[in-house]
Amino acid sequence: MVVKFTAVVLALWAAACVAQQDPWSARGAVPAPRYAGHERRAYYVPMADGVPLALTVYTPAQALAGTVAEGKFPLILWYLPGHRESIDVATGRITPAFAPADIAFFTSRGYALAAAEMRGSGASFGTRELDRGPQIGRDGRQLVDWIAAQPFSNGAVGMVGASYQGFSQYATAAERPAALRAIFPEIAGFDDYTSMFHPGGIGNVALSEFATASIVRDDQNHYDPRAARPRQPSVPVVDEDGDGELADEIPLDKNGNGNFLDDGEPTYRDGQPRQHVYYRATREHLANANLTVESVLAAPYRDSRVNGTRHTWADIDPGQRPLAIARSGIAVYHRGGWFDYHARDTVMWHATLAGHTPSHLMMAPTGHGGFPSADAEALYRAGPYFALAGDSLSTQRHLDEEKLRFFDRYLRGIDNGFDRLPPVLLHVMGHGWRSEWQWPLARQRLTAYHLDAEGLLTPGRPAPGSDRHRLPLSADSRSQGANRWNYGTSSARAPLAFANPDATRASYTTAVLAQDLEVTGHPQVTLHLSSEVPDGDVYVYLLDVTPDGQALLVSEGQLRANYARLQPLQQLLDGVPARTLAVKPALPWHGYRRQDDVPRVFAGGRTVELTLDLMPTAWVFKAGHRLRLSVAAADAPSFALHPMLSGRAAQRGTTEGAVTWTLWRGRGLSRLVLPVIPAQ
Repeated sequence: MVVKFTAVVLALWAAACVAQQDPWSARGAVPAPRYAGHERRAYYVPMADGVPLALTVYTPAQALAGTVAEGKFPLILWYLPGHRESIDVATGRITPAFAPADIAFFTSRGYALAAAEMRGSGASFGTRELDRGPQIGRDGRQLVDWIAAQPFSNGAVGMVGASYQGFSQYATAAERPAALRAIFPEIAGFDDYTSMFHPGGIGNVALSEFATASIVRDDQNHYDPRAARPRQPSVPVVDEDGDGELADEIPLDKNGNGNFLDDGEPTYRDGQPRQHVYYRATREHLANANLTVESVLAAPYRDSRVNGTRHTWADIDPGQRPLAIARSGIAVYHRGGWFDYHARDTVMWHATLAGHTPSHLMMAPTGHGGFPSADAEALYRAGPYFALAGDSLSTQRHLDEEKLRFFDRYLRGIDNGFDRLPPVLLHVMGHGWRSEWQWPLARQRLTAYHLDAEGLLTPGRPAPGSDRHRLPLSADSRSQGANRWNYGTSSARAPLAFANPDATRASYTTAVLAQDLEVTGHPQVTLHLSSEVPDGDVYVYLLDVTPDGQALLVSEGQLRANYARLQPLQQLLDGVPARTLAVKPALPWHGYRRQDDVPRVFAGGRTVELTLDLMPTAWVFKAGHRLRLSVAAADAPSFALHPMLSGRAAQRGTTEGAVTWTLWRGRGLSRLVLPVIPAQ
């Protein structure tokens, strides 16, 4: 099936990109290297409360002929949970978190780089009261202030990083440190409640399980070189015995379980006495209040207290951070992936900040990962969509060059014309890269497709009526074991696709398209739905059905039906009025507070109108293809089943483990609204 899909669909899409010129050459020239090699130094940076954070700095080493050595450099900071560098306990080999190619690329062009471990992580001391808590931004500001005052710094600081490290950039920028001029957050959240933990108000089990376990292992400096994802501990900052080796500062793992914290008094392979700096730092991390699946599900509302702390999900983000950044003058380049769980977040950051502070947006055909690179670990690989589009031109090197152009303009102050380029760069899947002036696109035409009789999806007048569907609670959105929610898209070998026909979902499909149809923006769905049970969750998928019958996933969304009532989107900014800073784009918002949860929403045969947005996309449905809208009642095991359906959970996969829904058809009733881009 995968081979057939690749041969047919890849050929169709690649044909659309054959005539495309190299999209990166038009972005501007890249300065030539001016330095060779780099120097490494590690530091403990004291925070205001006395907690030292571990930091490693890489500075340009040797000026090339004809280059005047600067001595002081602009610096790009990566502020992360986990490890700024890892060390092989057996050999002492140090592996930086920065890819070696990235270190060489930026230091050769006159930038210093730095990687800092958050409190409670790696070789840093301290504990985190809460993942993504407010302390992260305050510490970030102090790191920037310290860096700007060092002899190697020219006083200008930028930031990079993806995922959690994108969050740390927004959190730091909102503190407005004077030296911070520009940030480049990738695949990062705007509202983590609805993107990571409870999308549509539904508990995200898959993501919570994976992310939490990974962070805990890094915090406690586990090492297991034999694991599928080999783990090494963070590099110590202090060489206590002064022998020039750092691996012998790692306490012995006496019981061989990869964790030296459960082995009693620390001992070392050289037998030398120590003050146990590294051990004491790591031991403090045991008090971290890391999120678990249980703690996520125990805080189901956006105003729930999280993990036993005083903080709610609304306190985590975005709160008033967008307003602080909008007023900061800090330039922001938001890079997202169409198949990332943060796709909506990325475009919301840009649309909200645009016109207030320099803001740029790039959306690439990735999941929660990066550009094609031989150095990328499996978790952050590019995934299958660059190949689907026939794009062999875009690599991690091109992304580095784009970062360099951005930082040259906003960190060095070079007038390279970057600020005069269109601020939005989109990979339109089925067309290629394209520059735009805004998001959403001003020329979009919102086009309604109605649910119609006999499973049709039509842009015309639908036949009034209703359809009954028996939908199993075993529905599963994973394809090859991967979906948007479990980090699997990055390592998937083929694009995500559903069975066709699909017995686990109610599907409505258009006639064969006579010409190409570009959908770029935010699809929205309205369903008029009744149910035999009083509660439920709704999962909606937009699919591209190819001529050979493959049903390719384009976008998706979900909503707990109990949150059917729409609420003001401006709630996201914690009291900031729209006239001061409006949340954009204008999308359906359901509040997700305890007071917004309407129990037994379908009781008494009530028909409920549910309106939700799907993840943003930029996709060309080719002539000869068909559009499909599919609706499911569950997504197991990625999402928790509605608690009011728990009595049916044990019956998954049986005829009883299902619910019966009625979808109502007719003008103004159940419909899909697509942002169609007219052909140019």
